[in-house]
Amino acid sequence: MTMKHNRLLSLLLAAIPLACFPQTELNDSISFGQNKFEGISMDGAAKPDSVSGVKNTEPYHFEYAPSLHPFFPYASARPLDLHTHVLHFTPGQASLFNWNNGAIVASGGTRSFPGLMQIDSGELSIYQYVGNFSFHAGGIVNKYGYFNGLHTRYGLNGSISYQFTPRLSATLFGEYYFGQPPQMANGMPMPPAMIGYYGRSTFGGYFDFQINGRWGVQTGVQTVQQVGTNRYEAEPIVTPYYKISKKVAIGLPVGQILYHILKK
Repeated sequence: MTMKHNRLLSLLLAAIPLACFPQTELNDSISFGQNKFEGISMDGAAKPDSVSGVKNTEPYHFEYAPSLHPFFPYASARPLDLHTHVLHFTPGQASLFNWNNGAIVASGGTRSFPGLMQIDSGELSIYQYVGNFSFHAGGIVNKYGYFNGLHTRYGLNGSISYQFTPRLSATLFGEYYFGQPPQMANGMPMPPAMIGYYGRSTFGGYFDFQINGRWGVQTGVQTVQQVGTNRYEAEPIVTPYYKISKKVAIGLPVGQILYHILKK
């Protein structure tokens, strides 16, 4: 019996503070259909902040944005601006740093040619736009994997473009690779079916004329390093293209095709 009395006494002592704690009710001043800011006053619910030793005489007050419709209080809710960066996602491409009219972009991808090779490529580039000029410079890494062989090659590329009119622009470009093409496991050079996919140093320029919103043509000239001889040979650029979107176009190098046909 003594144990039961002790437990009962303990419960009573624990309940006394709960019964003695006063309840303070706050007047809810959330307004629907008002044209001014109103809120919930926290007078009496919290004491002034005395951490710094300075007495704060202003009461706590939490404001609500006004609602202009009495039946739909959140119809005119204000968006929450967190001041975060806008993120864009493009497959195979990532923007590392951005500034006014410029960016540093990393890109990469894989191309598979069954029975021939697989090419893994990556590029780190910087872009800058100044008026009608646009500049681009970057570094390239290509890894070629084929039967009993793996070869990595490094290079540099860049371009300068000027926009004369909304439909006419001119571009100078260059791409240079270090080293020589690899050899096969038996010491023989790469076959023509494979060497065509191997990166070669190229320099040139062209005019880009947009006929309308979809069709356009590029005309110019380029010099291309020949595999095995390190000589550079000039080739014409005549490439009609069709724009699928603002950044994607499909073109056919008619000038280069005809040049090599007539050359033979």
